[in-house]
Amino acid sequence: MRNILALAALAMVMASCTHSSSHHCVSPLPAGVDIDSLADCTVPAQFNVADFNWTDSTLTMTVYNEDLYDAVDLNTLQSGDTIVYQGRSIVVAKVADTADGLKTINDGIEQGGADLQAHEGGTYRGIQLDDHSVYTSLGKATVPIANNLVVVDCGIEPDEPSDTIGTDALSYLKQLKGGRDGFIELNTLVQIEHGKVTRITRRWIP
Repeated sequence: MRNILALAALAMVMASCTHSSSHHCVSPLPAGVDIDSLADCTVPAQFNVADFNWTDSTLTMTVYNEDLYDAVDLNTLQSGDTIVYQGRSIVVAKVADTADGLKTINDGIEQGGADLQAHEGGTYRGIQLDDHSVYTSLGKATVPIANNLVVVDCGIEPDEPSDTIGTDALSYLKQLKGGRDGFIELNTLVQIEHGKVTRITRRWIP
């Protein structure tokens, strides 16, 4: 049901992009994964240690998609066009390329516009404050956990090395507390192979 509601909300945002003979709408590229069939992929995800079912060895997580845009679409944006950014439709009044490699819409995110940065594969990524990517929720999924689960977890401070837990990773996760028990899409990637979670990687972010 939540997946249906999430898709319906996204459809409403997309529908708010009106097209005419002279104006067009630019939306994030489609997600490359199927939320109902996560077989072999790596996805940004949000979850808490409480979302693990220790008895059934499953993880229920909210799966996200990094918002990427086709570079050709962005490079042809003009005044009067529309861009879908952070789940809202923005009518373009001004497009500029900055000296540090950003493409800004309507003077950037701090002025109610959008910031985008050149990315790999002929795309731009939507960015927010602290250079974090913009993500869109695809919905919740419950995925079995592989017996050989590996957790790569960052330290509390930026200069601390990451810990790699390759033996009894579930016991490591169970003991996390004090804010460390929450994982967010901004810094967490979940790798799924053959329909099972095989690796959870959390990197340090500000």
